Amino acid sequence: MSKVTELRKVIQSQLKVIHPRVFYEITPDNTKFPYIVFELPNSVDDGTMENFVLEVDGWDAPTDADTMPLEQLMSNIDEALHKKVVTGEGLAFIFYRENRMSLPDDDKRIRRRKYVYQVRTFGG
Repeated sequence: MSKVTELRKVIQSQLKVIHPRVFYEITPDNTKFPYIVFELPNSVDDGTMENFVLEVDGWDAPTDADTMPLEQLMSNIDEALHKKVVTGEGLAFIFYRENRMSLPDDDKRIRRRKYVYQVRTFGG
């Protein structure tokens, strides 16, 4: 199994414990808010280990403009990932949060948070 495939499985299982609506790269049309989208936009292999960038986006459209549920969702994700070691089939992954961002959306009803992690891989 490839590192990317195993890493995606590990991330999906970690995030599904926190929230039921977790998607890789894109969401189906009419997905109910809130939801989580994650991506692995790039990686660097230095010959001893491969490091991936993981972007986790939380999306919500609160009816009362209260962002606290979204902030709590992202906090729960961070507690599950930041500085954690997670194992897969013959691989280990260590997650380090690099950045937290609040990103505006063209639709003023939508709230978005992005957390960026470095994922160090061992094994394989």
